[in-house]
Order: sequence, then structure tokens, then C-alpha cells
Amino acid sequence: MISMQAGKFFLELHHVYNASKERVFLAWTKEEQLKQWWGLTGFKTTIGQMDVSVGGKYLFHMQAPNGRIHTLEGHYVEIVPYDKLSFTWKWLNEGADAEETLVTIDFIDKDNKTELVITHSNFITMKEAKKHNNSWTNSLEGGLCNYFH
Repeated sequence: MISMQAGKFFLELHHVYNASKERVFLAWTKEEQLKQWWGLTGFKTTIGQMDVSVGGKYLFHMQAPNGRIHTLEGHYVEIVPYDKLSFTWKWLNEGADAEETLVTIDFIDKDNKTELVITHSNFITMKEAKKHNNSWTNSLEGGLCNYFH
């Protein structure tokens, strides 16, 4: 779902995984786990930096099947173990014009499963919000879902 608030677009996605909140949270916060599922189908992720602490930075390099590398950076804003993770998001490939957005993930216990609620906010255009909505859906339904099977 894509909506608008205060003149900016945001998207919200809900996915349920057959794993505990702890396991799902660790898949997002442990480098050796995240690199196993992160990114679009067919992409290979290399982690340049991943300091999961408030103010800590991350740097991910995602190589597309055509060889092009997309680099994502940000810093962690809020970390509530097993409940919430929030971080900034900026594509370095887009240069000085790249917008910085915010991702907030809530981990909700659902009868021994985990509902993941991802809110990605502060998009300037609907086009960018839609592009990220499609990418998140691909990664969450492909990579992360497969990781727990």
C-alpha cells in the first residue's frame, strides 16, 4: 500500500514468516544471515559495513545479473531487540540528488510466526515509492521467505 503524508509518499508492507520474532530479527541484524537473503532475486549482496547499533552505519553492494553494482548506505536510527528496527536508506549510485528515506520494521508475534510490517517513508515521488514497493515485495517474498524454508 502506498499513501501520502505531509507531502511525501510512503509504503507499508505486511508479510508473515514461519519463524519466531527472534529468528526474523536476527536475519535482519546479523551480517552472516542478512547476506544470505538480502536483495532482489538474482542479485548477489556484499556487505561493506554493518554496525547494527543506534547511529551505526551500513553499506551494501548489490550486484545485478548484468554485473551492475547498486550501492545502498544508511545508519540505524532505532533498535528495539526483536520488536523494531529503523534505518535510513540512500542509493549512492544516484549521486548528489539521491534522496534519503527511512525504513521502519515492526516484528509482531503471530502464534509462533512473525508478522513483519515494513514502512518505507519520505519518498518525494510516487514513482520512487512504487519502485521500492516492487523491490521490497520481490526481496521479502523471494529471499527472506526462502531463507526460512
